[in-house]
Amino acid sequence: MLIKFVSFVTAFLLLACTITAISAAMYEEPEQVSEEPVPATDAPTESATQPPATEKQLPEVLEHPQTQEAYTPRLTSPDVDNTRYYSSENPFYAAGYGMPNCTCYAWGRAYEISGERPELSPYDACTWYDYNAENQIYDYGDQPEPGAIACWAYADGGPGHVAVVEQVDDDTVLLSNSAYSGAEFYMDTVPVDDPSAGRENWIFQGYIYPDGKAERR
Repeated sequence: MLIKFVSFVTAFLLLACTITAISAAMYEEPEQVSEEPVPATDAPTESATQPPATEKQLPEVLEHPQTQEAYTPRLTSPDVDNTRYYSSENPFYAAGYGMPNCTCYAWGRAYEISGERPELSPYDACTWYDYNAENQIYDYGDQPEPGAIACWAYADGGPGHVAVVEQVDDDTVLLSNSAYSGAEFYMDTVPVDDPSAGRENWIFQGYIYPDGKAERR
């Protein structure tokens, strides 16, 4: 009887261990998920950050060249290889009246300033102001402005003179010049409010503005 009881207890214990092992296997703790962040890519793709180029195009901004850069005064003589002054492109040079000559210089300077072949008088300096006014080619007036051509006639009926305004301040006007049978190039300063524009015994006619057409008046 005792032997049977021991055998029963032993069998019972073995059964209990088996059941415990099975239960432990069924409820084993799940594997822990790593919390280490996944590394991002170096940069977002183009398609994710901006629309394709064809989707939105800004209009091209066009401006007149004169609005993009300030007037540059000429304070030294032009180089001899500058065709605006020293070539048959200049009608005064082509006719044998090249520099030193005020008309040859002023014509070349007007070309240099405007970038277009000037439509100025092909005759003596004293004809330039009236020729322009009569033909309504460029704006003209009595106010000095950078790039304007100052025009004089001689009281004795001579050929006159033209010069180019390079700078203007409150009191003075700086002019660039050339003189027939004289200096190839020179600068001088005249008072703003002088009726003869600094040329005593000369008749000041006014200014021609070669960067503006007369129809804008």
